[in-house]
Amino acid sequence: MTAAHQPGQIPVRKMNFEFKDVPKDYLNGNLPFSNFFNGMNLLFPEGERFFMHAVRDGLKQLDNPTEDLKQRAKGFYGQEAQHSLEHLKYFDILDENGYTFREELTKFDNFIIKMRKKLPVKLRLAMTAGAEHLTAIAAQVALRDQDVVEGHPVMRDLMQWHAIEEIEHKAVAYDVYREVSGNYFLRQFGYLCAVLVVLGYSFKFAHQFMRQDGYSGRQARKAMKGSLRTVLKRNRYLLKDFLAYLKPGFHPDQIDDERLIEEARVDLAAY
Repeated sequence: MTAAHQPGQIPVRKMNFEFKDVPKDYLNGNLPFSNFFNGMNLLFPEGERFFMHAVRDGLKQLDNPTEDLKQRAKGFYGQEAQHSLEHLKYFDILDENGYTFREELTKFDNFIIKMRKKLPVKLRLAMTAGAEHLTAIAAQVALRDQDVVEGHPVMRDLMQWHAIEEIEHKAVAYDVYREVSGNYFLRQFGYLCAVLVVLGYSFKFAHQFMRQDGYSGRQARKAMKGSLRTVLKRNRYLLKDFLAYLKPGFHPDQIDDERLIEEARVDLAAY
């Protein structure tokens, strides 16, 4: 059952996806693209806890945060918590499909926990704002790309539900960062860190999955690069939106993707 959406609010939807008989190449037969999502999927549970802690700790540094910002942050926490729950459930499908990943995942999770405990609040917020921008532009791929749209129904719904909510809360961490610091150079450094962690680990895990599917290291790299080129060719706005974050006056709301998620919200309401 999903929560009703009203403009200006960030609804928390409690989903209950049933992952059954999900093939390895669930994105319309595209195994490298499916494995890239598998790799990114592994980052979500602990990564989203990192995001929630950063925003919560940032708000604590503000003497008088607006009620609007506090309410949007509350919706942000709720959405991210639900994402963690549903993506954790999907780990069982990776096990069923014969993938080995939990030892490497534990190393990643410990790395994220260490950063969460050691890094200063302003840097964690800058990293979170940057990561949220990455996931918001990736969300557009989940809602538009033909391999997702024509993919396995439950995986399509999982990805598009997550995509809708990433777009709905895309500006929360950015706005908290702007109130706590707003320093342009720290924002860019945080973005660079987010890019290295999110994309670096996603490709690392995806490469490991491809190797477990019988590809050599060279074949896996070639297949992943080819899949990335195809995605970029089909979604030409990606590079522009990726670079938009580097502009001094950038704000996430400058990317107008509200129309994109309206139809997807209607489809999601069937749950």
